[in-house]
Amino acid sequence: MIFITFVIILTSGCRQEVNTDQNLVVAVQHGVISLDPAFLRLLNEQYIACNLWEGLVRKNLDGLIEPGIAESWDVSEDGLEYIFKLRKNAFWSDGKPVTAYDFEYAWKRALDPSKESAVVFMMYFLKNGEAYNKNECQKDDVGVKAIDEYTLKVTLENPTPYFLEILNYHTYYPVRQDIVEKDPDSWFRKPYLMVSNGPFCLEEWKENKQIKTIKNPYYWDKDRVKLNSIRYLIERIDDEEIWTRYKNKKIDFGYVFPPEIDIAAEIASKENNVLADDCLTTYYLCINSKNKPFDDIRVRQALELAINKNRIVEEGKMNEPIATGFVPYGIPDAEPGSDFRLVGGDYLSKEFTEQNIIKAKELLKEAGYEDLSKFPTIVILTRSTDRAKYIEESWEKNLGINVEIEVFKDVLFAQKKDNQEFDVLINSWIADFLDPINFLGFLASEKSFKGILPSEYYNLVNSSTKIADNRLRMEILHKAEKTLLDSYTVIPLFYEKDAYYVQPYVKNYIKTPLAEIYFREAYIEK
Repeated sequence: MIFITFVIILTSGCRQEVNTDQNLVVAVQHGVISLDPAFLRLLNEQYIACNLWEGLVRKNLDGLIEPGIAESWDVSEDGLEYIFKLRKNAFWSDGKPVTAYDFEYAWKRALDPSKESAVVFMMYFLKNGEAYNKNECQKDDVGVKAIDEYTLKVTLENPTPYFLEILNYHTYYPVRQDIVEKDPDSWFRKPYLMVSNGPFCLEEWKENKQIKTIKNPYYWDKDRVKLNSIRYLIERIDDEEIWTRYKNKKIDFGYVFPPEIDIAAEIASKENNVLADDCLTTYYLCINSKNKPFDDIRVRQALELAINKNRIVEEGKMNEPIATGFVPYGIPDAEPGSDFRLVGGDYLSKEFTEQNIIKAKELLKEAGYEDLSKFPTIVILTRSTDRAKYIEESWEKNLGINVEIEVFKDVLFAQKKDNQEFDVLINSWIADFLDPINFLGFLASEKSFKGILPSEYYNLVNSSTKIADNRLRMEILHKAEKTLLDSYTVIPLFYEKDAYYVQPYVKNYIKTPLAEIYFREAYIEK
């Protein structure tokens, strides 16, 4: 077998002269449930976890993949086999070596069919990963094997050109078997038990108050780590209080805004250093086709037509692009330099006119609702009324349909979503890696949507994962997206921008268009 060898040498940069009081305070959304790499799923959890752990690869200051715990790797000519050589100076936060066996254990644990991980589909790139997760083969058949303490062999189900990007995802972080087995359900909550291998380690977890991490003295690249600690505020307090603390310089970094704040005006004024980045995020509705009257495609199409997406975007004042497909701009297609969204084109219109309302009413009449005052009340499940109120306004004003909004924070929202306790769900998805399967595969793997999305969509997404030819794979994914949007079970509304605030004295943090904020090389300069 022929191997192509990749070795990247990291060079040390100039040491920064920084303030000795290197303690960062970060405000994240409350409702942190898990920091277990195999099972965490919320954005706030990912922001914390990516600073506690490090996988075989990591992101550099430019957001590009570079060696992490693996110092080099070989790839077979057919793209199916990777041999990773691990650093011998990589240690856990208790001083024990990080080994290839830790990775093998962690990956197979994430695939364990008894665990029901919501993000297990991210492990299906491994040979027999899906088969093992579905009890169709044995654990030892999975394509990950520690050859020795510092050599890991990985075999893929299909050639995956973006596999190194995948390896930065949290389910591919290592965990220690001896630690996990002492307390399988909550080892990650207990500072005296939990160990991590990244730039920071857990010092304190105060429920609904804060999670404090400190510099990991055994991290292999500890000389680049300038911060002594990071306190993640997870308090159940008003967003106004968080914003006030930030303005009073008691918070250094955050993304939780009070609803009355005009974010666009804040960005323009530059007074509080509020920033907005393009991010690979789709804001969408899911209509529960298992519930009447939403089992009728004419009803779902009418509801899509009656939404004034332009008003939603205008009121957001962030100049966010209206969505014409589920996959946003910025995701590559098969040809170098091409864009999946541009190749696929527009499945939904950006325009909203009187004709939308006329057509919507015609469809509802065909569905048996000539008198729209008799149409059942629509219940919208959402995390906030922010954008939901404009959807409510569209349907009530344009169709005369009564709408109720149910607002739940993260934990209760997730429970209701998983139990399919909604007529219409408002949600968003941010990319984990740069490939359309991350968007389309996410929907196909969401148990919340089982029985709601068309069966042909699942078939197409599943078949795409078995195709080695990237051009053919992209063609199938375009068909899958069209099938999804033609069903009107999922309605993308716009592509979000990511607003956040950071004190000007915080330097060298890494924020990517994905669900990642790294403080590995950050420092405070006052």
